[in-house]
Amino acid sequence: MLLCPMPGLIVEVMVNVGDEVTQGQTVVILESMKMQNELKAPRDGKVQTVSCEAGQTVDKGNLLINIIGEDD
Repeated sequence: MLLCPMPGLIVEVMVNVGDEVTQGQTVVILESMKMQNELKAPRDGKVQTVSCEAGQTVDKGNLLINIIGEDD
């Protein structure tokens, strides 16, 4: 699960549902306080849900992407 670390604006979502991701891979770009932050996948796995889109304003703690691993 990737939760939003701070309020901001989603600039780009770099994955889709069903994509395989590796830990540390950039999955979302978030603009906050005029800086762009690359949000990374917290684990290896498959993207189960994408709960944000480019242009969307998000708050701290919002679910952005849910990633399931082989053991889930």
